[in-house]
Amino acid sequence: MFRLRNMLLFNVCSKCGTPKSLVNLNLASNKNTYSVKGNAHKSEKPICNYHHDAMDSFTNSLIIENMMKWKSDNFVSTNYKLSRVKSESVFELCDDPDHLTTYLQQCLDGYSRVSESALNQFRLTMTKHGKINGLVLIERLNEKYGNCIKKSELQMNFAEAYWANGNLHSMFKIFETFYPIESTKVNHVLDPIIHTIVKSHGVASVVMVSNFVNSIVARYGDYHPMCILWKYLFLSELFNDNLEAEKLLSQNTNLIENIQYLIPSLTRKMLKTHKVECVQRIMIILLKHKRMEPYQWILRSLFEYYYTLGNVRQCKEIMKHSIELNVPLPQAQQSRLIHMVLNNKHQQKINKEVTAIIFKLMF
Repeated sequence: MFRLRNMLLFNVCSKCGTPKSLVNLNLASNKNTYSVKGNAHKSEKPICNYHHDAMDSFTNSLIIENMMKWKSDNFVSTNYKLSRVKSESVFELCDDPDHLTTYLQQCLDGYSRVSESALNQFRLTMTKHGKINGLVLIERLNEKYGNCIKKSELQMNFAEAYWANGNLHSMFKIFETFYPIESTKVNHVLDPIIHTIVKSHGVASVVMVSNFVNSIVARYGDYHPMCILWKYLFLSELFNDNLEAEKLLSQNTNLIENIQYLIPSLTRKMLKTHKVECVQRIMIILLKHKRMEPYQWILRSLFEYYYTLGNVRQCKEIMKHSIELNVPLPQAQQSRLIHMVLNNKHQQKINKEVTAIIFKLMF
């Protein structure tokens, strides 16, 4: 294109040798119409009309033909791209976020229209792949179509996309802004997010989470995000994280009220993986804050755990401990312990007799 432009700008009349400053080609006409803008300076000489011979005419015709061909090829390429996108199903588009971005841009430009159900499917795809630019296009289409998607839902998609890109600051900013509207969804996605952050042992990231949960408590009085942070700090294998969990409890007196509701599920999970030491640490915290109801629940769970393992000694210790603290175990567990002790003594007697008989037979 640069060469073609130079040929037009610096052409010289073959008849009189007068240089021409510009030749405008009227592409809308079937004939080649040539007009020349005069020089900026006034000249007493009459301006030469542009003469052309057969070679000039052929050259200019070739230029026009090439320009028309370029426009035609560009038009065909655009239409092919559009028809290709239109021909593919929603599911095929969702597999390729870059291709999907092209389609959304074409919808925004008015070449096509996407349905509300497809738009909802597309925003999930963009969220999964962390495509912020794709979500921006969906946001603009949503405004164009009359806000068929709630703003808070779309902002939650932005937050998850920011998380996929590692932008914690923008993610927590959205969570904090839309927490009153989308608190359930925020807490649902916060659990795996905070777990990942604590597990990565990134000090700066943990500080950002701490600032966020403290802000939620201060602004909305909701301790659920702080409970999630406490849970993963408490379960961490790092001693410093355990200290941070204790600090959260000491600095927020109402936190223990909310933590006690996590105790049943947390205890079951730890006993399932045989982390008895963690269960004992929870019992210490509950005793320290005089929360005897959840403490009694843990004692019952521990009894069942050791009863399943057939550990008579530990079951007896739990029963004794419950009586001392005046949080007795259920009558059913007491009866099971009695039968367990009696059966254990009977088994020990049988074993002694069998051993004596075997010893006599050997000699």
